[in-house]
Amino acid sequence: MNTYQALQTLNVSSESSFDEIKVAYRKLALEFHPDKNTGEQEGIQFKKITEAYQTIKKYYKEGKKATIPNPSNKTEQFKRKPQWGAPPGQKPGETPEENWGRFTREFEEGDPEFWKSYENNFWKEYNARITPDGRNGEFEKAKEPKDQPNLFVDVDESLCIGCCSCETIAPNVFSINKNSKMNPKSSVINQNGSGVNKIMSAAETCPTKAIIVENKDTKEKLYPF
Repeated sequence: MNTYQALQTLNVSSESSFDEIKVAYRKLALEFHPDKNTGEQEGIQFKKITEAYQTIKKYYKEGKKATIPNPSNKTEQFKRKPQWGAPPGQKPGETPEENWGRFTREFEEGDPEFWKSYENNFWKEYNARITPDGRNGEFEKAKEPKDQPNLFVDVDESLCIGCCSCETIAPNVFSINKNSKMNPKSSVINQNGSGVNKIMSAAETCPTKAIIVENKDTKEKLYPF
């Protein structure tokens, strides 16, 4: 477990003091302690919480607490140009170049190869769906059906990392709080703000599968499967 994963497990910011981290750890440890829970999942979570606390704690030994990652002062370790966001006036075939990496930097630095692959694939799919000459007929597939289902849409707070892909695809449904330093940053502002195809695309492209989509009338869970 790296430092970023430890911070996420304890649900604390990289700017949190050690006292704040300790309080968060004790609260979670009490909630998932084996003496109060007999379930296997709770036991696994308790071990993760303990490991996360020990991971962070070692950085504070011998006055090393300054080594806790902080997005505002951490030097760039991976030289690549993040590709997030679709600015107004984007021409067909162009790749957006707005840097949204500042909202997900800790996560990206924890697994740069995954993010490089994810970003490339995301924008290939995005461009294919918004341009009439998109590959494999994706533009036609993205067109909304006349009859729209009655959907329930939500964001799993424990999984959301605020990577902004959902807002890019369906900005009338999802909103990213870009001023927040804590996850979750994404929220649903209007379950009926876009059609089912856009909403499902947003759910399917979320890297952590944090978006929940259900049919209210049939009670069918559409995503995640």
